[in-house]
Amino acid sequence: MLETGQRPVGRPAYAGPGSPEALFAAARRRRRRRWRAGLAAFVLTAAAVATGVTWLHPAGDRAPSTIRPPDGAGVAVSSAVALVWFDGTSLRVGHLQPGGSVTQRALAEANAHDLALVPASGRVYWVDPAGTFVPALGHWSQMVRYLDVATGTIGTAGPGQTVFVSADGRDLFMSQTATTVTETPVTAPGAVRHLTLPRGWYLPGGDGLADTFSGAGLATANGILVQSQQSPGPGGLVLALWNPGSGRVTVIGRARGAIGAYTPPGARYSLLAWLPASCCSLTVTNTTTLSATTVRSPLPGGFALGGAFSSAGPTGARLAVFLNAGSGASARLALVDLATGTLRVVPAVRLALGADIAWACWLPGGTSLVAGAATGGGFLVDAKSLSAQPLVVRGRGAVDVNYTTAVVPLRR
Repeated sequence: MLETGQRPVGRPAYAGPGSPEALFAAARRRRRRRWRAGLAAFVLTAAAVATGVTWLHPAGDRAPSTIRPPDGAGVAVSSAVALVWFDGTSLRVGHLQPGGSVTQRALAEANAHDLALVPASGRVYWVDPAGTFVPALGHWSQMVRYLDVATGTIGTAGPGQTVFVSADGRDLFMSQTATTVTETPVTAPGAVRHLTLPRGWYLPGGDGLADTFSGAGLATANGILVQSQQSPGPGGLVLALWNPGSGRVTVIGRARGAIGAYTPPGARYSLLAWLPASCCSLTVTNTTTLSATTVRSPLPGGFALGGAFSSAGPTGARLAVFLNAGSGASARLALVDLATGTLRVVPAVRLALGADIAWACWLPGGTSLVAGAATGGGFLVDAKSLSAQPLVVRGRGAVDVNYTTAVVPLRR
């Protein structure tokens, strides 16, 4: 939980078309239109490449692996893991089987086909763009909904244009505007904190940042990710971490987008992966020391937005990233081992990009993951052997994952 130490402030009044809040909403609409316009075009032209990089990696706790390496029958998966996704109209829950097959069931029709699914404490959260009239706000607001995976219950968390969780997974953040955010416990009832960003800083939510995959927000052990403007211009924008308790804003760098963060259990730092404004590299920054390491892409197009840190693995945390093949319409999945500094391309995973964005989710134990792009489908990948199988619904062909998915460990 972030130690905000900040007195609650009143809910912001609805602002007019020229306000930051209106610009925030408009930026989200532009991103959606651009994604839909780009779905039709893709060319796949990359060869598998492997290279190495040197890391400045702080020591951290490592959790033991809970998934065995593959035994020849396909990528090993845990039966205690649920896969949650939207197929464009319905929210679906499936269970992965070795070899990439999925058993599934549709729960309900839902609005959120191009927004993030955010897992936390057995629930999956998303933003419903259809909205609900909220008397206390005096206008129609987008709402944050959730699914309790164990019970199948769908509920409402509250008004919000974005949703993300704290670094320890205990607290839920929902933003109603580009400059305000609420904080509340994920599972237990508790007081809602209303926070206002420092003047001149905004929550991620415009074109060019990985808002689809970070829930238009990202929390680290040191604060909440903020940016210097609504959406990046030709030179990108400045990324920073804001600590609500101290009010301090720590600048990270000028960026094109953020990929994700990893916080070792009990650590006071996080590793933040982000894309500098200039091509064609990726930077991993320690959020406490600000030591940074640059990884260069072996492909001419640099990196696409999207990716994820594993929470643990036999050699510690790893980072799944996407190499842009150069056309802006296709990408390759690559894995960076943070202990050895090795970047390896997964030969079988070739993704068509509707926009310059893809997604990845690690399974518990950190030895396998699922990955895909906005054009649908996906792959189950073994991180050790780099073998991959398409995700398929039994008897129905490819899994129709619309934009992203969430991996949820089931309670025992």
